Amino acid sequence: MGEQRNTPRVGFIGFGEAGPLIAKGLLDAGLPGPITAFDIRPRPDVDGVVMARDTAGVLAASDYIFSAVTASEALEVAEQATPYLKPHHLYMDINSCAPQVKQRIAKIVNGTGARFVEIAVMAGVPGLRQTVPMLLCGKAAGEAITALAPYGVNMRDFGPEYGRAAATKMFRSVLVKGLEALIQESVLGAETYGVSGEVFSSMNGSYPITDWEGLAHHMLGRTAIHGVRRAHELEEAAETLREIGFEPYMCEAGAKRIAWLGSRGLKEKFGDKAPEDYREVVRDVLPKRPKG
Repeated sequence: MGEQRNTPRVGFIGFGEAGPLIAKGLLDAGLPGPITAFDIRPRPDVDGVVMARDTAGVLAASDYIFSAVTASEALEVAEQATPYLKPHHLYMDINSCAPQVKQRIAKIVNGTGARFVEIAVMAGVPGLRQTVPMLLCGKAAGEAITALAPYGVNMRDFGPEYGRAAATKMFRSVLVKGLEALIQESVLGAETYGVSGEVFSSMNGSYPITDWEGLAHHMLGRTAIHGVRRAHELEEAAETLREIGFEPYMCEAGAKRIAWLGSRGLKEKFGDKAPEDYREVVRDVLPKRPKG
């Protein structure tokens, strides 16, 4: 068992989208600062957060470390951290990686004598911050929960076996992002003819979801500003399905559709605030309406 402290010293490797929100939530809930963070890109100042010069600086100042980079960087970042990991470190990966990637990271981190906890973030961090539902896997999951529970985290121990939390999030994402892709494609066609309202009204009477248009507003807004990342998550799901023997027909198609919208420059247009109306999203990409 690693060295114990009454007050957890928290650090973040990666301080882009999720990191600052979770950090501010912890601080607002009473976590004594400072929190230490590092990101390869310059970041605005956050009260109570000290920006380190590198990963080594985060690890020197922290015991509980969140890896909050991207799925494609998570393994490399863990490898870069290994020279600085010590037995008192608890390394928590919250990236949306495939189960097999989480297992590889676990092997790397645990091999240093530090302890690895896999975390799957099960909802959007904006608005919820540190209270966003999280599934934790690993023998040290209980320790992480005990240390951070006084500061409002919504963490659940999902057992010691690595990969199960990631699999839960990943195959939930197949449904969520697959539905985003379907709605996007439906809206692109329907708005071209000016019939989206009629389409959604018909759907309201056919399926248990009672507000399809509201769902479209929500999903296309998120895809507009996070499309590239969300497409990559579907690609990760596709690779996982291949590894377990299934052809990922739907994941591949969904990723392609979401990536297309993500490549239209909408992130630059809307910034970090998702548009509230799907018509704002598709207005600039629609062709001229066919004439009857």
